[in-house]
Amino acid sequence: MQIAVIEYARNVLKLKDAYSREMKENAKHKVIDILPEQRKKLENKDYGASMRLGLFETKIKKGTQAYDAYKKETAKERHRHRYEVNPEYVEQLENAGLVFSGKSPDGKLMEIVELPKDRHPFYLATQFHPEFLSRPLSTHPIFDAFIKSL
Repeated sequence: MQIAVIEYARNVLKLKDAYSREMKENAKHKVIDILPEQRKKLENKDYGASMRLGLFETKIKKGTQAYDAYKKETAKERHRHRYEVNPEYVEQLENAGLVFSGKSPDGKLMEIVELPKDRHPFYLATQFHPEFLSRPLSTHPIFDAFIKSL
């Protein structure tokens, strides 16, 4: 998801210095930034088992490709990360056509990003790891949706 957001910010919003703080600390436009609760941990070099890790709920927006895949308004997905879409850029990205179709229950963390079907047949990225819950005989709904879009 991070690369999708960075590239969209660079190519659609024309923010040429859009980066992740992880890759370029002094970037002008940190469209991907560290989770607030992670900042102190990194300052203290607390790297062990301290990231956003485990199963978290995602609220899915109706009328999106994500909703079409899940066929429900909530899902629980596994995470393993320290960085997130910077909330300072969410409105600007949405106004430029990017859809944040999955968010944390409080709406603060972006979980799924996509483009509408009329702009791309299947452009969807996640902050979580769908592969962690996918099995050969029980594939993840997002993987099924991707295959069906081909």
